[in-house]
Amino acid sequence: MRLNNVFIPILFALSLFSCNSSNEIVDRLVDGNIQEFVVEGNPSLRGVDVYNDRVCWISGSKGTFARTLDACKTWHVGKINNDTLLDFRDIHAFSDISAIALSAGSPARIYKTTDGGLTWTLNYENSDSLIFFNSFDFCDSQRGIACSDPIRGNFLFIKTQNGGETWDTVDFNAIPKPLYPEGGYAASGTSVVYSTNGVILYGTGGAEARVIRSVDFGKTWEAIKSPLKAGESYGIYSIAKIGSNSYAIAGGCWQKIDEARDNIAVSDDSGKNWTLTKKFPSGFESCVKYLPKAKVLIVCGTIGVDYSANMGETWIKTKLKGYNAMDFDTSEKLGVFVGPKGTVGIFSK
Repeated sequence: MRLNNVFIPILFALSLFSCNSSNEIVDRLVDGNIQEFVVEGNPSLRGVDVYNDRVCWISGSKGTFARTLDACKTWHVGKINNDTLLDFRDIHAFSDISAIALSAGSPARIYKTTDGGLTWTLNYENSDSLIFFNSFDFCDSQRGIACSDPIRGNFLFIKTQNGGETWDTVDFNAIPKPLYPEGGYAASGTSVVYSTNGVILYGTGGAEARVIRSVDFGKTWEAIKSPLKAGESYGIYSIAKIGSNSYAIAGGCWQKIDEARDNIAVSDDSGKNWTLTKKFPSGFESCVKYLPKAKVLIVCGTIGVDYSANMGETWIKTKLKGYNAMDFDTSEKLGVFVGPKGTVGIFSK
């Protein structure tokens, strides 16, 4: 591990105006200073987990991870087990010193650290040439699931019951068969969500934009067709929880970043049925988050960052640049965006 000294404060003048009343998260963005940290080596960053208002872990290509303990004032940057050829598309924080990272592509590897990233233990490896994990999620400190693209006619899901120490393959026969073509997207590490009540939703694209759904902690599964636009490179790139039974999905096409059509939908019955929002954000969206305190939906992608204060009735495009993924702490005091060429965008209350 080493301290990366490339810390570049950049002030973004944000012209954010809500069509309704003053918006808490918008007010914070307008009043705060958005800074930019550039990770040495310019890796592509897609994994981010804001653990609390001071701690955040990020991950990306070239085996890269980074951790902050002081609300992004300083960062410690390193390589996960010196696996510099791996692209870690997702990372999950268990604490300020413990995290687990997932790589996409073959070989697929899951590493865990319990000492702040000084050392990483290999807890899963799969060298199948067709393996491609898109994301993982945990419903608590012990139970998690990771989802790969199909392999020889079956989705590959693996699950853990002990905080990622060991992983077991979910029975192929319990999961709906993939369409042709169909797969997930590893654009932001948010294509699967695992809720504490046992609801698991995994988004796909291709022939259809489907949600592979379980409501019993992964014992049984079903496939739900969503209204998001489907086709080559189209589909569901991100899923976010809104409330106890409500969720949002977002996507589009990474090859047509300014196409703003049928790219976000919501469900109020744990993903059984989905409805497109009345209006759509400005283009391809690789990540969606709901901030319950501010009561806003936020989406980001290579086109930029948009938000809605009325569940998609209207959308406002901010002046922020494009990012791959984002996360916020539960108090909504710290938000971190990650993107290409080692870019990390930060705001704090």
